[in-house]
Amino acid sequence: MDVQAVSALLAALLILAIGASVVLRSRKDKIFTSFAAFTFTVSAWHLCTFIDAATQSPVMRWLALWAAATIPPTAIRFFRIFLAQPSIGGPKRGPRVTLAWTLVAYVILVYSAIVTPIHESIWFLVPFGTYVFGGLYRCVYDMYKQYRATTKRVERTRVGYLALGGFVATTLTLTDVLPRLGVAWPAVGNVLGILYLYFLSQTLFRNRLIDVNELIGKMAVLGTLVVLLWAVYGFLLYWIGGGQKGLYLLNALVASFVILILFEPVRAWLENTINRWLLRQRTELRGRIEAVRRELPGVVDVPDMVARIVTALEESRRMTDASVYLLDPDGAGFDRAGFLGQAPPERLDANAERALLDRVRGGHLDKDLLTREIDELAGTPDAEPKRAPLIALKNRLEEMYAGIIFPLLGSAETEQGPWLLGLFCVRDDRTESAFDVDDIDTFRQLAIAAARVIESSQAYERVKERDRLAALGEMAAGLAHEIRNPLGAIKGAAQLLMTADGKASAPDSAEFLEIIVEEANRLNNVVTRFLDYARSERPGREGAGKVDLNAVVRKTEQLLRSDLARTVELRVRIDDQLPQIAGDPESLMQVFLNLGQNALQAMPDGGTLEILTTRRRRSRLGYGQFAEVRFRDTGIGIPRDKLKKLFIPFYTTKQKGTGLGLAISHRIINQHGGTIEVRSTLGQGSTFSVFLPAAEPMPVGKTEEFTETGRLIPLNGRDEPRADPTPTPSAAPSSSTTAQPPDGPPDVEKSVG
Repeated sequence: MDVQAVSALLAALLILAIGASVVLRSRKDKIFTSFAAFTFTVSAWHLCTFIDAATQSPVMRWLALWAAATIPPTAIRFFRIFLAQPSIGGPKRGPRVTLAWTLVAYVILVYSAIVTPIHESIWFLVPFGTYVFGGLYRCVYDMYKQYRATTKRVERTRVGYLALGGFVATTLTLTDVLPRLGVAWPAVGNVLGILYLYFLSQTLFRNRLIDVNELIGKMAVLGTLVVLLWAVYGFLLYWIGGGQKGLYLLNALVASFVILILFEPVRAWLENTINRWLLRQRTELRGRIEAVRRELPGVVDVPDMVARIVTALEESRRMTDASVYLLDPDGAGFDRAGFLGQAPPERLDANAERALLDRVRGGHLDKDLLTREIDELAGTPDAEPKRAPLIALKNRLEEMYAGIIFPLLGSAETEQGPWLLGLFCVRDDRTESAFDVDDIDTFRQLAIAAARVIESSQAYERVKERDRLAALGEMAAGLAHEIRNPLGAIKGAAQLLMTADGKASAPDSAEFLEIIVEEANRLNNVVTRFLDYARSERPGREGAGKVDLNAVVRKTEQLLRSDLARTVELRVRIDDQLPQIAGDPESLMQVFLNLGQNALQAMPDGGTLEILTTRRRRSRLGYGQFAEVRFRDTGIGIPRDKLKKLFIPFYTTKQKGTGLGLAISHRIINQHGGTIEVRSTLGQGSTFSVFLPAAEPMPVGKTEEFTETGRLIPLNGRDEPRADPTPTPSAAPSSSTTAQPPDGPPDVEKSVG
């Protein structure tokens, strides 16, 4: 038996083992199953080739060709799924053209088996070999195209290495077939093919493309273990000699025990040795992070900052996973701003992640330290109640693909600690305890620099807002003069054309003249609202007198009832112990009247509008003493995608709206130090809640909270209201947003704190 046959047998067994190891990891992931199908097909081809060489069986030669015909579609399908991963970003497509050629090959093979054995002729083998290896080279070409299309330098380099390795392995495998055509060549293609498939399997397990250093390290580990196995079995074969062949099975059993005993410690020693050899990566990581940290003081754009950090971590080759989360404008949670490796959750809800956020705020959260803390509690009394929250935290870290989480802390303080602007997560899943104390300190310094960038960006946006409003005010003065004068002339001329009894001198023109007057009034209203919004200073909290919000609400009720439709019911509930606030009652009544009119307009077919006042110990602004005025309607609701645009000037969901009512209300409440919260469910209604800070502390002993049912609920020991037992009108999930002030402290922690 020649070397080609033996190498085919070994290749069949090893490639089968590689495919089986992937299937054992997961049978649900499409990329795993496609790789297994590819490797099993290649293994079947090698096995049939070996049996053909050993037995010279025409049937096995025909089966080998059948397996070879299946290799191109399975290979192309796997590589296209592989390249379409989010970390690589290739297009999603299937091997459609290749499948057509595969069907042609199947038909010819069936014809060859039934009619005449044309599969043994050179006229068939040459085009057939072109088809098989052409399909494999097509995979290499796809990787080359993705290499050219990849913009990230690190991913581009790694895809290039894989393309080059695929080209070499395919070419050398082709040379192993040449001896069948009378050309002598050493059997090295099978060896390269096995190694290439093995490293491809490792990229699936690591969920990222492995780099050259890791390739070398794994080759060293695998090669050393192979030498160890060879040495043990070689020694046993030498020891038993020619006359003691019967002892081979017993010696093989002993050798297996020896190998199993030595395997783990030898592998661990080799991996640690290689990691020390690759220690320069750690130095490179610190150097790149330090370079980014020096650049951050000159960065104002937060997305640019996140992109720089992720790129530096990626190019350091020390990270398998990393992510950055930033607090959203509503303060209700943290949105994923950038990531490396596997995709973590897109959003972290502040209320759901309370335990994690409290733990991170006190310092970085390390998964290894958390594991050690869980293990230390194992033997203590009442261990399970203490271990359960820690285990939940550890599981959440695994879901986020995070080994360590660092807080991005602002300079402002709350009752719970510093403002939490975001989270910075890193992980290297290749080794345990991947980061030492110096690495952690480097990450912490980077998190501090990133937090300063976020605060600088917020300050810059506030300055831009003030400049914009100043320019808007200057423009508004000229706009009022340029628009109102011709508007007055147009309106006056239209009114002169109308008779005293409301009829026009020309009866056919009456309707058009009424439209002119109506539209002139509407345009004048737009100009007035625009001037109100552009006015830089409005009465606010500072220097203002105390306001009884209940009196303002009663006045608003009177105005709303004056033009209330019969199909709408208005309910008002007042908390007689509502604290007074500091502000301007006329401005606040403008806000309440606008919210009430919006609610009535949202119920064209009738419904119920509830206005209630109540005291609160907590809002999105944090803990304190607040007066809340709530407007709840049973109207059509607001779509989720429009919620965050409600307070943008000139944005409106009405056909004839100006888009300035809520924007002006937003500014007025901000100037009073308060906030507006919105919750809405399509088809069931919306709730606008205005929170305003109390002018002075509540009297001691007033530890109750008023609810819309009129009952008083005592507060718990943490000075925090219990949940209102009265159910809301809708049980369906609702959308929510919050209007936060553009000035003052950064827009952070308002639902965390």
